[in-house]
Amino acid sequence: MTQNKKIWRVVDILNWSTNYLKEKNIDDAKTSIEWMLTDVLKCSRMELYLNFNKPLTETELKIFKSYLLKCANNEPVQQIIGKTDFYGFSFVVDRTVLVPRPETEILVEEVIKKYKKHSQKNVKILDIGSGSGAIAVALAKHLPNVQIDALEYSKDAIGILTKNINFHNLEDRVSVINEDVYKYIPQKKYDIIVSNPPYISKDEFPKLDKNVRYYEPPMALTDNNDGLEFYRYFAKKFTDWLTDDGWVALEIGNDQRKDLEEIFKNYENLEFVKDYQKDDRVLMFKK
Repeated sequence: MTQNKKIWRVVDILNWSTNYLKEKNIDDAKTSIEWMLTDVLKCSRMELYLNFNKPLTETELKIFKSYLLKCANNEPVQQIIGKTDFYGFSFVVDRTVLVPRPETEILVEEVIKKYKKHSQKNVKILDIGSGSGAIAVALAKHLPNVQIDALEYSKDAIGILTKNINFHNLEDRVSVINEDVYKYIPQKKYDIIVSNPPYISKDEFPKLDKNVRYYEPPMALTDNNDGLEFYRYFAKKFTDWLTDDGWVALEIGNDQRKDLEEIFKNYENLEFVKDYQKDDRVLMFKK
């Protein structure tokens, strides 16, 4: 787009910008444009399509152009607009936290389903590597009788985590713990432990998409080893951290099943849940 007297309507922006991003080999170009436009125009996607012929002001065009250039440079659209949706809730995000994925919603869904089968009062949950707080907040919103400790090592991420907890009015039910899991000494036992740990190996990390590799925190993605370091540590500690009938839900890599069966062989009822691509994505087990 050039600065001229052309009137840019919503439909013009959608068509031109989508083609522009496709030429730059940006995945989900149309969806990205919709996200950015709804943010610029402060409207919903439905309102966007109901106002196809609405012209953008010069200020709106300027903001959108800045968004578009960032997106063309592989910056995640969620970071560009500073927010994302996860499990039906809105979250603030930036480069200090991992953008929550749809696959992680499966982890949340499995915890909710299992909890409802064995519901009890005053359930204590530990969320390891809480990041944006997406998992902790989604669980607290759906499970009224839980108290959650959100453990997060990154001081940069703590600000985003706290913002999201406060935005959803969960300060009394989700507690932030700024500590390294390798040094964490729980003051209580937990009924449920949940985590989406860094499970990308150092060999796989350079192969990640640019929007992930360049813009998301490496410490939330890889253990700089074989992708299994956190699971090995968990296997050593969870017996002491869980209540007698406590259980665990972990997000995992799609090729880690055999290794994880060996790592957690001393735990009971190992269950693997597949994602939308039919790959193993969640591991659940009992103490």
